[in-house]
Amino acid sequence: MRTPAAARLADLWQRTVPWRWLTPSTLLIAAVVGFPALYMVWMSFLDISRIGLVKGMAGLDNYARLLKEDALGPVVGNTLLWLVIVVGLTMLLSLALAQFLSKPFFGRKFVRLALVVPWATSLVMTATVWRFIYEGGNGLLNRLLMDLSIISAPVDWYKDPATALYSIMAVGIVTSMPFTTYVLLSGLQTVPHDVLEAARMDGASAWATWRRVTLPILRPSLMIALVLNMLHVFNAFTVIWVIMGKTAGNHADTTVTWLYKIAFTAQLDSGEAAALGVLNVAFLLLLILAFVLVLRPHRNPAASDRTPVPDGEPPAEEQPAGERPAGPVPGRRSRPVLVRAGRGWARVRPVVLPVIGFAVALFFLAPYVAMLLGSLKTDAELFAVPADYLPKSWAWSNYADVWRRIPLADYFRVSLTVALASTALVLVVAAPAAYVLARSRFKGRSAFLSVILVTQMFPAVALLIGLYRQAVFVDGVNSYFVIIAINSAFNLAFAVWILHAHFGAIPVEIDEAAMMDGLGKFRIMLRMILPLAAPGLVTVMIFTFIQVWNEFVIALTLFNDPASGRVPLTVGVQQFVGLYETNYQYLFAAALMAIVPAVILFALIEKHLVSGLTAGSTK
Repeated sequence: MRTPAAARLADLWQRTVPWRWLTPSTLLIAAVVGFPALYMVWMSFLDISRIGLVKGMAGLDNYARLLKEDALGPVVGNTLLWLVIVVGLTMLLSLALAQFLSKPFFGRKFVRLALVVPWATSLVMTATVWRFIYEGGNGLLNRLLMDLSIISAPVDWYKDPATALYSIMAVGIVTSMPFTTYVLLSGLQTVPHDVLEAARMDGASAWATWRRVTLPILRPSLMIALVLNMLHVFNAFTVIWVIMGKTAGNHADTTVTWLYKIAFTAQLDSGEAAALGVLNVAFLLLLILAFVLVLRPHRNPAASDRTPVPDGEPPAEEQPAGERPAGPVPGRRSRPVLVRAGRGWARVRPVVLPVIGFAVALFFLAPYVAMLLGSLKTDAELFAVPADYLPKSWAWSNYADVWRRIPLADYFRVSLTVALASTALVLVVAAPAAYVLARSRFKGRSAFLSVILVTQMFPAVALLIGLYRQAVFVDGVNSYFVIIAINSAFNLAFAVWILHAHFGAIPVEIDEAAMMDGLGKFRIMLRMILPLAAPGLVTVMIFTFIQVWNEFVIALTLFNDPASGRVPLTVGVQQFVGLYETNYQYLFAAALMAIVPAVILFALIEKHLVSGLTAGSTK
């Protein structure tokens, strides 16, 4: 018979089960996200020399010095302009594209796969091909516009201060649209077809149905897309950095790229960079707070029992019994112009929608087609005047030559090692956390889910200064351990999100039956739940692998040691980009070899990503 003390210990052990399962994920988040964030705040009050030595307290001097910078005003203006234009146009265009892709038409799957390409492709590779398109003297865009007699002289798209920021904004919109479109598309899939059909039978116009039925149901997905897109755009580093390269001046800088220059290239002032980083994080916290306040009390209009009715008509239950219409409202259906327009659209729709779809697919694929054709040209053909849009000699040898010009095999090996190790660590840490969150209700569960939400919204670039100093402390610069831990921590939230949704969909009776057979929680998860959640596991594996494979800014800062052969692919291929000359044909060949596997893997999980985003947007 157990003593009272033993019983209390056993009860305490049982009550701490959820937190013991959450310990690995909690430690990873605390070490890689929490500590760098707090230390970055502390750094902003320190006097740090150019070589990184702490000389004492600086008080508010770093903030005062930052506020006196001549570039601060223009950079903040660039950031606000960048945020408003890129986010605004991305949301509008993505909403229209999501509506379009929600309609059935021939070739829709091809269009959706075309949209996957810029999402799955590393931003380094995408920005590189756009840099080639924007080249001033004989760039692809200039040659095309001149051949079409739209311009008479070349334009320095990314070098001219008057056009640089707007040129990069266009790339920011194109690269932001795929994710935003998929979030909105997943939200549209939650709109019940019977509710839409009831609105149509009541005589509601297409616009009234969209405004009064679709839009309210889509509102949570719209808010998710808006806030996540703002966070992504605000922290955009790669697109601006790769296109602008070593171009002098701050005319296209945002606060994120300017922070990097202050810390690592121009001023080497860690204290001032930390102060700017704190202000950036404060802005992100305001966005997250807005996100939580807006979405927490939301109510899904799809759950309402009231049937939508046309504008101007009271609900049927509020109409006198003798005045309720026996069928659809005739005034809405009897307009000859609308009837003829509807019949005409029905006739041309099978042709018009596929044509529009093909144009959309071509738009998103065009940069990568240019990359493919450029990889098969000689250096002379790349910038020939007049333009040679197709290779004359099809230089397939570029794909072999690139392996000799740079240590490409080493770049692939390093990226593969980091991506595989990070993916394995994410699965090992995320699976127990997601399982206990799906199966247990305990004190602190909501707090942990909130922490997961915050880490999902904070990209690593926001904490770059703190992460760098932390790596210096543990002698982890150019260390596999540090880069793997950072990549794992910042991909953990998505993994927990997706696995939690899949585990929650598995009947709890399976766990109960396994317990009766004598299995413990860990063996139940390992032997029963994980096999049933295989689609979610595959989605997490592929998504995490691609995210780590494509990562750039952390690798550029913390894992860039050519002497030791520790250079990831995204960083290594950038040595082809020079201040005065760029070997685009070799850069494109290397980029395509990195892009194709990632796009294929991403296409395999595209359907699961939509279902995962749907589950996340409705919780």
